[in-house]
Amino acid sequence: DGVHLVQRVPPPLHLHLSTSLQPMTPAPLRLLCRVWFGATLAVACLLLGAATRVLHLLPISLELSEDLSVSTAAVLFRLMLRVNPQIRVINTAREADWDRLAACSPAMILMNHTSFFDFFLFTALLPPRFVRRAHVRTVMSASIAQLPFLGRSIGDHAGSFKVYFQAKGAGFGKGDASDFSVDRARQEAETARMEAHIKRRGVLAFCPEGGMNKTPSEGLNPFRRGSFAQAAKYSTPIWGAALHGSTAAWPRDALLGGDPSTVALSLEQLTLLPPPVATATAADLAEACQEAMQRQVDRLATLARGGARTEGGATRARAS
Repeated sequence: DGVHLVQRVPPPLHLHLSTSLQPMTPAPLRLLCRVWFGATLAVACLLLGAATRVLHLLPISLELSEDLSVSTAAVLFRLMLRVNPQIRVINTAREADWDRLAACSPAMILMNHTSFFDFFLFTALLPPRFVRRAHVRTVMSASIAQLPFLGRSIGDHAGSFKVYFQAKGAGFGKGDASDFSVDRARQEAETARMEAHIKRRGVLAFCPEGGMNKTPSEGLNPFRRGSFAQAAKYSTPIWGAALHGSTAAWPRDALLGGDPSTVALSLEQLTLLPPPVATATAADLAEACQEAMQRQVDRLATLARGGARTEGGATRARAS
């Protein structure tokens, strides 16, 4: 049918990680962790805001300015995680995986989305070398780009592409979760920018569920078919960046995260699209990728619950 799922065996497991901090964290400790996390997040965001504004003023190309802005965000959020030892990170993505992804660009990276923490975790684990080589850009709700101070840094300055949802708060964990209609007039310009980015062999990262999944225990929400239009049109390879544990680190009903938890990321190629793609439609891709990514998410959850870690990758799990 033109769509081939890639079956991957998880990387070998090494050292075991204690999960003693996970169950029933006392309220005073949780509050202390959230205050510390909030302070470090504020510092990281202030530094990022200042850095991207300076980069935007330098006499360099727009593409380089955006690459450096994304790389700066990756470094700062990685440092933020390192000074929050209550959040343990399992990263199974190896440098070789990111190199393979860059080599097959243009490509798309899909992320499951369950918490505000997802953005910080995914960005923190992006290798700056990969960002500069693949020119990775994210697709985000236009409402996120309007956040005070930080919105511009992770939006326009980072070259992110906006989705103009008509429902207020949609795609941001608020609003009508079932209404993914967009402002077509404004969205056409963003779609044209995305296609130009793909033609320049860039990488797009986005959440195919369209918004925050409020019931992740029931599985991934249906993937939005429109998200795969460019992949079908340009025969774009699709990768999955599965995230686990974000709701434990930052519960959806909490103003701030930072709770003791184990979070994890894995990177796998989901589909191979041999040119020319004769029969693969956006709907075909959405269905195939959802099935493949559900298996990836399930494997990562099993690994994380087992308390194991793997070597290699931008951020390693911290042993007790």
